Amino acid sequence: MKIAFLNIYNGIVERGSEVFVDEIAGRFSGSYDVDVFQIGKKTDKKYTVNQITGIPYIKNQSLLYDFFLLLFSLRCFSYLLKNKYDWIVPINGGSQVIVCRVVRFVTHSKILICGHAGIGRDDKINIQFGKPDIFVALSQKALSWVKEKFPFQKTVYIPNGVDLSQFNPSLKPIDTGLRLPVILCVSALLPYKRIGLLIDAVSGIVNTSLLLIGDGPLYENLYNQAQSKIPGRFKIIKKVSHNDITRYYKTAQVFSLPSKESEAFGLVYLEALASNIPVVAPDDQSRREIVRNAGLYTDVEDPVKYSDVLIKALKNDWENKPRRQAEKFSWDTISSEYKKIIEKV
Repeated sequence: MKIAFLNIYNGIVERGSEVFVDEIAGRFSGSYDVDVFQIGKKTDKKYTVNQITGIPYIKNQSLLYDFFLLLFSLRCFSYLLKNKYDWIVPINGGSQVIVCRVVRFVTHSKILICGHAGIGRDDKINIQFGKPDIFVALSQKALSWVKEKFPFQKTVYIPNGVDLSQFNPSLKPIDTGLRLPVILCVSALLPYKRIGLLIDAVSGIVNTSLLLIGDGPLYENLYNQAQSKIPGRFKIIKKVSHNDITRYYKTAQVFSLPSKESEAFGLVYLEALASNIPVVAPDDQSRREIVRNAGLYTDVEDPVKYSDVLIKALKNDWENKPRRQAEKFSWDTISSEYKKIIEKV
């Protein structure tokens, strides 16, 4: 079986969708012929990397990003026609799913779309215009949403996963120079991540530090906010490779990310849990599916409540609850679920 993944920024950044492609494509390569189309340079991977050159990296979602996504997808077009893949997995949505649909018309390939965009406009467009043979919802809530909006769309629920060997409690923590205890947040610095709410909450906790790993358009604003509210007890590290970030998780006593409920999944929650770090998360269905009893939930828009729950999480004895919860989401298990559906449909 031949499978093609299209993800424009693979090899450039290491966010949720890029990690997903690398993990699933790597595990598929032992059973199938797997090609990944990306603008990142070719590296030593188990799968075949097809680098599409001449496409710049655009940090922010914009009309310019949309233009280069279309250009990237069109440059993949001839390869997709020539190689006649059994399955095509367009990760980036939008114009990309339309290009893949044209390829399917010619080659009779099948299309699998994952709900990385999250509930709302983008995934609605991806389903309407992509007409996938299978749509994968990353949460039970997303599954219900698709079934309600698109009752004839074949949809399954498969969450994201975590590499349990890479993220594990036995790793030695990195010395960040921050005073303990440390609350960790790993996130792109984007509006819907709502990192400012976490800074506000930490400002209400004495003798506690915040370590923020990530970059984005809000970097300067968030740095200034932290400098004003928690001076001397925070660090923002713009970039850490996915391979190196594991030891940063071990510096923390609690992990928290107050992103909006519209976020598709939140892979970093699993990475924290796999490192046996408890999580404080927004109180919604999707986060409860991931974290269960390995963390606490709160109204992150109320800084006092948020602070109180962070303090409670720091005081609790979590034993091995976070790690045990993460073990339910092994990438080996998740990739097996994907194998089942592509061989069945």
